[in-house]
Amino acid sequence: MHKNNTLKLTQMALLIAIQLILSFTPLGFIILPGLVSITIMHIPVIVGGIVMGPLYGGILGLVFGLLSMYKATTAATSVVDQAFSPFLSGAPVQSVIMCIVPRILLGVLAALIFHALSKHLKSQGVSIAVSAGLATVSHTVLVLGCLWALFDGLALKDVFLTIVTLNGLLEIAVAVLVAVAVCRPLLRLANRQQ
Repeated sequence: MHKNNTLKLTQMALLIAIQLILSFTPLGFIILPGLVSITIMHIPVIVGGIVMGPLYGGILGLVFGLLSMYKATTAATSVVDQAFSPFLSGAPVQSVIMCIVPRILLGVLAALIFHALSKHLKSQGVSIAVSAGLATVSHTVLVLGCLWALFDGLALKDVFLTIVTLNGLLEIAVAVLVAVAVCRPLLRLANRQQ
């Protein structure tokens, strides 16, 4: 049991390091002028949730939320991006809720969906792919729901269409591909440690 905890803490530290690299380089947030940024920051959260479970997925989601809040505060390119900053939005509590809650739930949902699918599907790769896709869709819906509910008037039809088509599809595709490629060997490693 001790080896397993050490492995999980090490994996979490590595995933947080990846999140920091993605956040502080142009790799994590692809900024489209005048539009909402596309992010791949959700991928370490999904990987952590699938490989290590809901607690670690939730912690990684919290880190994602804090980093996205920082990014929105220091490099917002649109009014929608500013809504993610408690310092720029004019509604700090709403910004914190929108940044933190969907991100924590992203990691928790990825873990729970994978756990449920693993019991019913023979293919681990399919379980990972479906979990990553559904977690990404859930995250997008939760963020858009917060944007609509907490920032009346910012959730314009054009923003929704951009996110649902371009952002959403890209984020789902990348999450599925990377999660399958990364989670399978990590899960094999975790099984050997037990």
